Amino acid sequence: MNNETLNPTIFTSRTLVVLKLEKVEVEAATLYVDLPSLKTLHLKFVRFENQNDIKRVLNACPNLQDLHTCYPSFIRREENNEDGEFKSLFLSKLVRAEVGSIDVPFNSICNVEYLRMIRAQEPSLEMNVEEIFKGIPVFRNLIHVELWFYGFFHGWDGVVELLRHCPKLQILFIRKWNTGLSKDWDCPILDLECVSSHLRSCTILNFDGSENDLRFSRYILQNARILQDMTINVTTSSSNGMQKHQVIEELSSCLRMSRGCELSFEFK
Repeated sequence: MNNETLNPTIFTSRTLVVLKLEKVEVEAATLYVDLPSLKTLHLKFVRFENQNDIKRVLNACPNLQDLHTCYPSFIRREENNEDGEFKSLFLSKLVRAEVGSIDVPFNSICNVEYLRMIRAQEPSLEMNVEEIFKGIPVFRNLIHVELWFYGFFHGWDGVVELLRHCPKLQILFIRKWNTGLSKDWDCPILDLECVSSHLRSCTILNFDGSENDLRFSRYILQNARILQDMTINVTTSSSNGMQKHQVIEELSSCLRMSRGCELSFEFK
C-alpha cells in the first residue's frame, strides 16, 4: 500500500500467526498490542506514531520466530526509551532476524540462529560501526550472519567485535560500500573462537583491495581450520586499492589453515 493509514486494531488479534506490512502508517497516539500467537512479523517502511511503538509490538509477541524490519519510522520521539517496560525485552523463541542496526535492541534478539543486520547511512546519525557493536550480548546460537553496510563502511573493528560475540558462527557474509578509510586497522591478536573452530564459509562483497581488507581476508584464511569456501567480490574503483591481478596473487599465495578451502574471486 502507498502509505495508507492502517487501523491499529490489527495489532490486537489473538489468533494471527503471520503479519506482513509494507508502506503503511499506524495512527495511534497510544498503541495497544496483543499478538500472543504471532510467529512471523515483517515491517517494511512502516511509520508509527511514537518511537517506542515497534518495541511495544515486539513486547507483545512472545512466540515470535521470524522478524524482519526495514526502515521503520516514527513521528514523535519518546524520552528514556531504553528504560521501563522495554528494559527486559527478549524474544526467547526468535530464530531469524533481519533488522536495521538501530531498529531493535540487540539484547532482545540475541537468541537467533540467523541474523541479517543492515547498517544504513543516515544524515542525522553520527554512529559508526564500532559504536553499533559496543556492549552487544553474546549470540550463543548464531550460525549465520549477514552484515550489509550501506553508505559508509567505517572499518573492521566493529565486525571483529561482533565475531567475538558469536562463538558458534559458521557462515559470514559481508557486503560493504567503502569511500576510503583514513584509519589503519590492526589484525586482532587474540584468537576468535568462531573463526578457528566453526567458520565454514566467508563472503566479502565490494572488496576494494585496501590493506585493511587484505588483512582481514588473510586473517580468515590463516586461522579458519574448517573453512570450506571463501568468495571475494573485488571492485577496483578505489584509487588506493590493488588491481585485480594483485589481489588474486596476494590472497592465492596466502597460507591457508584449511587445506580443503576453495578460494574464488568475482570482479565488477
